Amino acid sequence: MTWLRVGGSARRGWPWALAAVAVGAWVLRALPFFHRAGALGYVVNYDEGVYAAASTLLWKGLLPYRDYLFVHPPGALLLGAPAGAVGAFGDPATGFALARWLATGLGAVSTVLVGRLAMRAWGPVAGVVAALAYAAHPEVVTMERGPFLDPLLNLCGLGLANLWLLPPGRAPLPRRAGLAGVLAGVMTSVKVLGGIWGAAALVARASEPRWSLTRRFVLAASLTAMALVGPLALMAPGAFVRDVLWFQSARPEDGVMSRWERLREMTHERRRYALLLAAVGLCVALVRAVRRSTRAEAAPERFVATAYLLTVAAYLAAHSYWSNYNALLAGPEALLGGLGAAALVGFAAARARPVGAVAFGLVLLGPLHSVREALRGAEIRPPEQVLQARYIREQVPPDASLCGFEPGWGLMAGRLPPKLPGQAVPVDPYALMLQDALTSGARYRDAAAAFASPASQQRMVALLGHCDFVLLGARGQWQLSPDSRRWLEANYTRGVSPDSPAVELWRRHEPQPGAATGASP
Repeated sequence: MTWLRVGGSARRGWPWALAAVAVGAWVLRALPFFHRAGALGYVVNYDEGVYAAASTLLWKGLLPYRDYLFVHPPGALLLGAPAGAVGAFGDPATGFALARWLATGLGAVSTVLVGRLAMRAWGPVAGVVAALAYAAHPEVVTMERGPFLDPLLNLCGLGLANLWLLPPGRAPLPRRAGLAGVLAGVMTSVKVLGGIWGAAALVARASEPRWSLTRRFVLAASLTAMALVGPLALMAPGAFVRDVLWFQSARPEDGVMSRWERLREMTHERRRYALLLAAVGLCVALVRAVRRSTRAEAAPERFVATAYLLTVAAYLAAHSYWSNYNALLAGPEALLGGLGAAALVGFAAARARPVGAVAFGLVLLGPLHSVREALRGAEIRPPEQVLQARYIREQVPPDASLCGFEPGWGLMAGRLPPKLPGQAVPVDPYALMLQDALTSGARYRDAAAAFASPASQQRMVALLGHCDFVLLGARGQWQLSPDSRRWLEANYTRGVSPDSPAVELWRRHEPQPGAATGASP
């Protein structure tokens, strides 16, 4: 398949094409931030609120697992240090906005890394198409607008692949293996599923005789993961095992529960043409991996096919799945799309050069079709959350405690989850209530059934009883049982902003006897 490297030398202007795609990727991600509300005017997601709040609290001296529940390894909190520091020593809203802007930059860098890897492995056509596919991937565009785990995982994974799959002679091999191992360790410290890319790296080089490189890679990955996870995990080892390992393995199902529906979401029509290219690329990768099973030339194909298939299998087996999880598929999916495009264009060009040029134009339309979906997501600008932040700043005194079921809402108003007497800091109410339901010994068919159990309500209601103000919202309505909502209505008064009936804030009638007021740390 020598025709895979169609399109000429990668030195003839093609790097400038990747740079242009990266600029476009950044604009696509940052587009909804360019209005009067800035980065905080774009819709806030529950998960990004949890990660941003937890990272900021770390700078305040509050530790995950010991002081608040956190259901992932702590790598993301450490890597989110710049924005966390700004939020801790300044306004948390400013730190949250900075975290969002930084995420858009990570997306642009990842776009370059995708294109660079594909271009080096399969030629300039593959590089440009892969970069376009990643830049316009709807789910990754959305996730690279906030401090989620996936932007960090994609950046580290693509950096790992660029180091590990670099042709011999370009850098000292042992040093390259060590640096790739460091990135694999960072990925594992961010999310357990990040270890998939490390496994793919080992599969890619499994047929090569130089086991010293593999040992160096594994050693560097292990030491890095231990260095990032160990200090915080050892501060509360029992809680770490319970929160990160046991919780993730025992949690009830949530999101899209049907495995068939999950597979449909992973192959959704919003990126149908890019997926067709990726399907062609997957077939080519598997054929080349089998034909060259004992040769290093097929290492890129083995790497990308393994990363893609293992991630799909993990999502089909996971207890929870939402469509935005597809962001972690964006890297290998884009690389497979680039490989498929190079194969189609090369096959056409082998027949006649004009046919190859037409084929190149056609394959470019595949990833570009996804831009429409990505732009559609950029239009979401809910005014209520901006009004909500303003209302909180007006109504909640600085020394009063504010608890919310959406951590991001408090951050937008410059408020961190409060440190309450005798209570864990309520960073992640969703996981806290699910964990309480599970520790009762019962098992539930889904998250809704868990929230309906009395065991899930007790600690959360006790925690709310120490709060001066509560942000309920739709999530709070879902997670609280009817009895808990009646308790809230009996002890708190609902206030509504004059600017919008959708903006509400619950104020406690009077301090509970013998309870101290907890202020935000």
